[in-house]
Amino acid sequence: MKSLCKVMIVDDEMLVRQGIKHLMNWEQAGFRIVGEAANGLEALDLVEEVKPHIILTDIVMPIMDGEKFVKIVKERHPKMEVIVLSSFSEFEYVRSTFQSGVADYILKPKLEAEYLLSILNKTAARIAELQETALEEPAEERYIEQAAEKLIAGYEAELPPGVLNSVLPGDSYVLIGMDLKHIAVQEVRSSLIQMVETMISQIADTASIHLNMKDQALYILNMNSEIWNSLIMDVRGGIGQLPPEQKSGVHMVMTERFTDFYQLGAVYRNQFLSLARYSFYMPDKHFIYVGDLPDLPQVTADLDMGELTEQLKRKQFQKGFAGFLEHIHLKSMDYRTDIFEFKAYLGNFIFNVTNTLGKLKYDTERLEQSKYEFFRRIDEAAYARDAIQRIVDFIHEAEQVIGETNTAVNPNMAMLLSYIQEHYREPITLTEVAKQFHFNPSYLSSYFSAHNNEGFSEYLNKIRVQKAKELLTSTEESISEISAQVGYSDQSYFTKVFKKLTGLSPSTYRREQFAKED
Repeated sequence: MKSLCKVMIVDDEMLVRQGIKHLMNWEQAGFRIVGEAANGLEALDLVEEVKPHIILTDIVMPIMDGEKFVKIVKERHPKMEVIVLSSFSEFEYVRSTFQSGVADYILKPKLEAEYLLSILNKTAARIAELQETALEEPAEERYIEQAAEKLIAGYEAELPPGVLNSVLPGDSYVLIGMDLKHIAVQEVRSSLIQMVETMISQIADTASIHLNMKDQALYILNMNSEIWNSLIMDVRGGIGQLPPEQKSGVHMVMTERFTDFYQLGAVYRNQFLSLARYSFYMPDKHFIYVGDLPDLPQVTADLDMGELTEQLKRKQFQKGFAGFLEHIHLKSMDYRTDIFEFKAYLGNFIFNVTNTLGKLKYDTERLEQSKYEFFRRIDEAAYARDAIQRIVDFIHEAEQVIGETNTAVNPNMAMLLSYIQEHYREPITLTEVAKQFHFNPSYLSSYFSAHNNEGFSEYLNKIRVQKAKELLTSTEESISEISAQVGYSDQSYFTKVFKKLTGLSPSTYRREQFAKED
């Protein structure tokens, strides 16, 4: 039995892609949608991964248009067939693609199921490997995949009798997966998907279905309700066992369980997508499940930009900048905040500061030129802390314009680092340091991580371990005594931290250093 004809869709309009995907029962007609992309550049990587027989591509797209995309595909894969989608006004572009060897074109106003299928069948007839044997029937799993993808896209779906219980016999379902939008490199994406599949395959007493979703590794897990608690522990444990280098960019999302398969679309839209967005504010949280979400901060009203403007007019620059930084750090702790609104709020700050300094007769030419780059970098930020760092960078530039350097940022950080280095022997905590500098502890934690590229605890441990290494090689004091001298009351915990940062236990480190001296 021959394979289904593999089709890939390339169009910058998501609604067009969704419309094509749900225009007909593809597998019943002998075809399978194996991937979709929003522009030619993105599609080139996907072509290498899914190896489609036929590509349906738009002409006018951002980044890389269809004309250039078709030319590259036909150069690399002359046997792949390409069908171009276009409007009446784009026919000159379509004509040029025929020189590259496209199979046919379809005017978008004629994009109806029967007409599209006739073009696809005519094109598929030109592909030798598809003409060998009779058409294979779709497996039961594919029926479920198709129904699930329709439900997620907002369409109605119906399964043949008995299929659901045959493939997914448990009484409960859960959606689990990962958003891949922030992962640009296709090889990294493939590696993450493989990692997710391996982890899911190791979860006992569950059945799973992989859904073909753009920019997501998404799976339906099916199980009986009595294993729900152990399932959560298994997923959490699986992620916890990943090596640190593999956790970068990993945010596994899991919804609450549900019992009706046909609720899948609502669960995806109301739970999965919301949880996936939360990772923007929680870059170090690798498992995002509603039962594990951190407590929300007290509601913080948006800072009055008019008040900020007045502070700038009165040349209270340090007060204005520092106040805004504290405010956005607190705001970033509310993971429910709309990401677009958060980024727009940061952009509004840049616009207001630049505009106000211009009215105060400062030379803002440099700021006017660079503000659009700041807007772009904020828009592209994968995490809130990255977007906030762009604001810190902007404030540095603004301080240079007004002739006051390091007023709002560096002195605070310099004093913090100096304080830690002076008091590392003491049992200091983030809360105590925050009180010392009159900061909100939550703000200080976010501020420290954003500006110092590591958290408060990580920095404190690094300082303590460095001091311990000096004592281990310069004194004959016991490990217990050194542990106490560098601020650890628990020797076993000191040993654990030391080994984590150096790869060696304190005693092994001491022996190796003495051996080198001999």
